[in-house]
Amino acid sequence: MNSQDVFEGLDTLMDSFIGGESSYQEISYFINESISGRDIDILDLLHEYIEDGIKNKDGDRIEFCIVLSGLLKKDKFLLNVYKQLLCEGWHSRQEDIVDIIDYYGDASAVPVLIKCFDLKYDWLALNSFYSFHRKLMWTIRKVDSKNYKETLRSVSKKVSPKLKAELNQCIGK
Repeated sequence: MNSQDVFEGLDTLMDSFIGGESSYQEISYFINESISGRDIDILDLLHEYIEDGIKNKDGDRIEFCIVLSGLLKKDKFLLNVYKQLLCEGWHSRQEDIVDIIDYYGDASAVPVLIKCFDLKYDWLALNSFYSFHRKLMWTIRKVDSKNYKETLRSVSKKVSPKLKAELNQCIGK
């Protein structure tokens, strides 16, 4: 099976899994069959899968890879790729990526998290960006425990108006 066939098969399985129609076991079996006889492991496959999604600007594939890497407990190994994707506007998984950064406490992500306060994508605009900005704020606080106050002060003018009071409380104003 060539890579494109594997990726399309994963796309179909992941779409079905998200819809509640396929199981983790089916996905695991498909992956094991796909890498059997090839000189790659699961992590290599995930990297190829997401890189193909990036090359083709396939937002669904990014979502599928985020879900799949979480299921396989490999999302930590894709953190650098996820950070590169965070500000891209051709997919809508920014909040999921921030959750992954938060979970692993990746302090190297702070500069890109700061840039995210400038994102104006429609899917992030719910409640005047409150939810997204709140997630960014608390992730920065967690991953940048030494400098978070200074970092959050630097973006305070960009924060959703609905979040101002919580931001001030967070930084001790």
